[in-house]
Amino acid sequence: MFQLTKYFYKYFVRNTHTQTELKKKSKNITELYKRLIMKQKKQLKLLTTFNNSAKLQVVGSGAPGIPAFMFFTTDQVHYLFNCGEGTQRLCQEHRCKLSKIDHIFITNLSWRNVGGLPGLMLTAQDNGTTNLCIHSPEGIENLVHTVQSFINLPRLKITYPSVNESEPFKDHMMTVRYVPLTKNTEKNVSDENEYDTNENGKRPANSVKNGEKKIKGTPKIICYICEIHPKRGKLLIDKCLQLGIENGPIRNLLKSGKNVTKEDGSVVYSKDVSAPDGPKLTFMVVECPDEEYIDSLVNHPAFLKHQQQALAEENHIAFSVFHFTPEKILNDQRYQNWIEKFSSQTQHVILNDENSCMGSEAVHKNQYLLHMLHPEIFPLLSKDCFRKDKETQKDSIYRARAIQVFKIRPDFTPLTNNDIYQAEESYIEEVLKIDELENTLKEVRANIEKKTEELNLTNISSYPRIVMLGTGCSVPSKVRNTSGILLRIDENTSILLDCGEGTLGQIIRFYGFSESDNILRTIKAVYVSHMHADHHLGLIGLLDRRKQITDEKLYLLVPTYIIPWLNFYNQRFESISQQYIIINNYDLYLNAHQLAVSSESLLYNVMNVSKIDTIFVNHCKHAFGISITLKDNKKIVYSGDTMFCPNLIKLGENCDLLIHEATMDDGRESMAKRKLHSTTSEAIKAGKYMNAKFTLLTHFSQRYSKIPALPKEEANVGLAYDYMEVKLPQLPLLPLFYPCLKVMFNAYNKVIDS
Repeated sequence: MFQLTKYFYKYFVRNTHTQTELKKKSKNITELYKRLIMKQKKQLKLLTTFNNSAKLQVVGSGAPGIPAFMFFTTDQVHYLFNCGEGTQRLCQEHRCKLSKIDHIFITNLSWRNVGGLPGLMLTAQDNGTTNLCIHSPEGIENLVHTVQSFINLPRLKITYPSVNESEPFKDHMMTVRYVPLTKNTEKNVSDENEYDTNENGKRPANSVKNGEKKIKGTPKIICYICEIHPKRGKLLIDKCLQLGIENGPIRNLLKSGKNVTKEDGSVVYSKDVSAPDGPKLTFMVVECPDEEYIDSLVNHPAFLKHQQQALAEENHIAFSVFHFTPEKILNDQRYQNWIEKFSSQTQHVILNDENSCMGSEAVHKNQYLLHMLHPEIFPLLSKDCFRKDKETQKDSIYRARAIQVFKIRPDFTPLTNNDIYQAEESYIEEVLKIDELENTLKEVRANIEKKTEELNLTNISSYPRIVMLGTGCSVPSKVRNTSGILLRIDENTSILLDCGEGTLGQIIRFYGFSESDNILRTIKAVYVSHMHADHHLGLIGLLDRRKQITDEKLYLLVPTYIIPWLNFYNQRFESISQQYIIINNYDLYLNAHQLAVSSESLLYNVMNVSKIDTIFVNHCKHAFGISITLKDNKKIVYSGDTMFCPNLIKLGENCDLLIHEATMDDGRESMAKRKLHSTTSEAIKAGKYMNAKFTLLTHFSQRYSKIPALPKEEANVGLAYDYMEVKLPQLPLLPLFYPCLKVMFNAYNKVIDS
């Protein structure tokens, strides 16, 4: 093994192209070295493993606000089926390594299936992935090209294989057959006016009724039939010894399925010294988004040999069919009849929004811990995801849940259900085992009670209140999502400050399936501070969901650079333009508003505020900070992403609350400067310079997502956590939490990461 590793090191590092790259990118040598090592490991695996391990795992169930996707993991290649918004977060929690993804298969170019692709590509690139193959209906290349206007993928080579029904994709692990579905666009038109006519009023010879011609367009839906190659039979050592084949290279060739010729000229066939190969295994991935595709699905000949013929030929039985199909279509009698044609041994898994499993246990664990500090500021999350799934009609049909697994190799095992959620008591018992926590918690609660009485917090107004939906930076972690802050101005009015990927899911986790729709109705405006992906990738999913429950338009306060992206989605996907009115952030610039008086007055009336101001901050091009002044003159300022910024200090002068990014901890000043972010001390300094009554720190690096370090105790500085809900008079309580947080998360590896 050492010699093999040494060989690959020489091959990659001494390669002429690599030498040139090293010279050109000497500043990034650590990153380049990491990529070379990853490539070396992948090559080593291809030579030293023989597909001995493989499993097919449901990760996202498709519940409201949650992506529907599966992961097929082998010891060499990883395959992802669909990539909705929030995919990378669930992958992280369930240890599905994005750096090992080689192929992504998309069934339908809807946001539900591709909303997580931009973030996933960025993360995969950062983790060392250099090549990615995306199998998809036509249009995926345009999507990736468009998102590269706001994400940078210089080190990721993306390929788009031609989706051809007669030319399946094949690698050493499986063969994937593409099954395109087409809409039934045939219409029966009897009205003579529907005919094309010439100037004499007669029908031209080449003219036909719409109903006489079936129009076949480019397929928008692709189903996949995946045939896993049989596991190679085990090499029989006794037979090898009988034929005089000792341990070494020749035996390895036989093990890999190749025949060898001995020195005496005789041929040894691999099949003669190996146990029989394992069975061929087949699974299918199907999506039928609306009624117009049902006939194409149920009549497609590609499925027949796995239905009627499969009864006679066991080798053709599909062990599972994964249905990414909406419930309404699933219940159509034609669809049900099609399911009935499969073998009784076939297990069907439904991935749609009638499911309840939201897939994440870590957020509940974390919230149970914080709830012990202050039940009102850290309320328990909705328990909708704990509820029992909707019943299915047959025992062979299952609702998708996180970490449902088919074990493929070494031995096939049918679907296994694993319940990821535990009882509340088990979380609390676990955390109370932490040394010193009980005494510290008792002391902190006493201080909180004393401060509550001192400030008379038992009888305060319910609004405004701030709900922190995402307090992490760059990529989501198990307990911190990307940027999102819900400012609830009153019971019927809210503004969303930034909308990172998965923001809709955060709202649903917090409020529950039904109440979340009411919250979406209260959102009258969404503010996007700048064009970095972690601040706006959740916008389309939120607008799409809101479209289903209300026709009322909301305001988008955005940098103009986001408009081409929204236009692309409206033209190539589904139009959501009727959902919003765009206002350029620059039109609300401090002391230089450019909105018409009538438009500005209408905005303020809708928002129930007295003023909104923006200002440029020191981050990327067209990055803004925002100030919102309420009707009672309370002033709330949000920095967005920025270095220490004099402009922001001018904007936030004498504010009641500054919400400021604190991406880097102290000691990483040079990194913060390079990435145009603030350290913890710089964020606190900004609050002091603008004379903010309170500074709430957010947007923490995932290096210290559990307990960011404060340089010293500050009376008017608090740490934000996801699902924190705080009213302005309660802000002075937050610094009291810090001693307990330090003890509580000192053992977070045992508590949160278990």
